[in-house]
Formats: sequence, structure tokens, C-alpha cells
Amino acid sequence: MTDALSQVALFLFLIALAYLLKKVGLFSEKAGSTLSNISLNITLPAAIVAGFNTFTMDYSLLILIVYGIIGNLIMASLSYFFMRKKSDSLKAYSLLVGSTYNVGNFSFPFVQSLFGAPALVAASLFDLGNAIMTTGLTYSLASSVAQGQRPQTKDLLKKLFTSVPFITYLVMIILSCASIKLPPFIQSWMVSIGKANPIIAMLMIGILLDIRFERSWFNYSILLLVIRYALAVVLAWYFIVFTDFNTIIKTTLVFVVFSPSSNSSVAFLEKMTDQAKLASFTTSLSVLASIICFTILSVTIA
Repeated sequence: MTDALSQVALFLFLIALAYLLKKVGLFSEKAGSTLSNISLNITLPAAIVAGFNTFTMDYSLLILIVYGIIGNLIMASLSYFFMRKKSDSLKAYSLLVGSTYNVGNFSFPFVQSLFGAPALVAASLFDLGNAIMTTGLTYSLASSVAQGQRPQTKDLLKKLFTSVPFITYLVMIILSCASIKLPPFIQSWMVSIGKANPIIAMLMIGILLDIRFERSWFNYSILLLVIRYALAVVLAWYFIVFTDFNTIIKTTLVFVVFSPSSNSSVAFLEKMTDQAKLASFTTSLSVLASIICFTILSVTIA
């Protein structure tokens, strides 16, 4: 437990440090976007590759992809239902911020550091289902809602297959199912690059953290956060009580369902609506809530 708390304390320190350095003017929001691009396109894919290369595929774990999809579907449905009488832009906001999990940039560093490669693979499989929704179906649906149009299959597929983490997941799952390992020197490179992901991800979260808000935002944000974390409690209970996974897999799933809303939701909404600032505020609140949840989980079950 001491090691787990030490790791969590380090991550909290990095988030707070980056946030304070932004406040004194050393970093700007652009620096956070740069770190996000580095993580999503370099260090996160490397960490995924490194995790899968030391893992022998257990086909029973493919159900985790389905869990990632189901979690998103339930959150998106509930969030949309409670915002169904609002404007199209707020409906799009409810779909993207009310669902989606920030597994790659938030949960990965924790489970990678606390539980190692098996946990990283479990989180990756869950995040594959999450990515199908976040960068595919939910994004396309929210975009269509914001524009008053129906989602297009071509648009959905384009968004999915331009996502580097999503493509990495697919390739590594295929290689794992075929029992194909990458050459040792590539494995070594991926391990080295992947080790940088937790630090880059935590610094990025600190820089992008934005707690400025307008009073009118509060009710919307609280509504979506209540749905998110109430469902997280239900899913965590289900995974612990009703699944036959080993302890590491169960613990990993408990952590990932308490992930905050995805940062990509803010970027997507900035392109399609006028609700980017509201989305940024809600996402920042979800980060703070998830930090508290992860700290409690580290003390109690890690």
C-alpha cells in the first residue's frame, strides 16, 4: 500500500506542479495541447505496444472491449435523456462529456505503475471499446446532433481510423491473437518510450486543468458527474462480485470506470459547438473527482 500511495502522491505532485507553473505563466494551454499530441501519438502507443508484447492473449478478456462500449452507451444514453430538452449544442455536450473515459492519459499511468503489463493490457482492451465510442460513434453522433443531421457511417469510420491509439490497439490485439512478437530491439524501444507516458500525461492534465466557471454551468456539470460516478460504483460492484477475472484484472477495471471524461471531448466540441468552455470546466471537475477516487482506491484495494 505504501508503494501505491507513493505513486499516487507523485502523480498528484506532477499535476499540481504543472497547474501552478501554468498559473505563473511558464506554460500556456498550447503546451498542454502539445503534450497531449505527444502522449496520444507517441508515448501512449509505445506503452500499449510494450504491454501487449509481454502478454499472452486470453480470449476471455476480449469481453473487456464490450464493457468499454457498454459503459459509454449507458452514460451517453442517460446524459442525453436528462438534457434532451436543451439546445442541440448542449445535447452534443451531454453526449461527449457525459460519456467517454480518459483511460489513455489518466488511468494508464496509474495502472501501468501500480500493476504492470497485465493491467495495462486489460485497460487497453477496455479502452478499445471506449475508443470505438469516443472517437467513432459518440463523436459522429454528437457532431450530427449539433448540426441537426444524422450520423454518417463514412464519417464514423474516418474518425476511428485516424486515431493512432485505436490503430495501435487493433494491431497489437491481432498480433497477440496470432502469437507474433515484435523484434527484441523494438520491444526495448517501446518500453523506454512508454515509460515517459505517465509523466507526460500527468503534466498535460495539470496544464489543461481549468476551474474557471460561470454559475450557469454548475448544474449541467454536476448532473453529468453524478451520472458518471454513480454508474462507476455500479460497474465496480459488478466487476468485483459477478466476474471471474483475477484480482489484477478486476482491480484494473474498477480503476478505469472511475476515469474522468476524455480531454478529446473538449477538442471535439470546440470544432462543432459553442460549449467548449463548459466542456473544459466539466472535464476539469471530473479530473479532480477521479483524483479523489483513485487516491481512495489506492488506499483500499491497490
